[in-house]
Amino acid sequence: MRIKLLERNEASRIVRPLYSYLKRTFGKELTPYKIWAYRPRLLLGLTIAMGAIELSKGLDTRIRSLVSIRAAQVIGCPF
Repeated sequence: MRIKLLERNEASRIVRPLYSYLKRTFGKELTPYKIWAYRPRLLLGLTIAMGAIELSKGLDTRIRSLVSIRAAQVIGCPF
C-alpha cells in the first residue's frame, strides 16, 4: 500500500507557503514534503531545524555543499 501524497490544496493552511517555497526553489513540490504534510507541526519543526543547520557557522560552506552532494549521490537523488 502506498501513501497518498498530499497536494497543495489538500495540505494544511500552515504548510501551503512551504509548498510555494519548494515550487520556487526546486521547480516542483518535493515528494517527501507531500508525505510529511500529514503532520504539519512536525514538518514545520523539521523545516526550521534544517534551516538552522543550513545557516549555522559550524561548517565551512564548501564542506556542507560537498556533504549534500555526496548524500544525494548515495540516495540516488536525480538533481
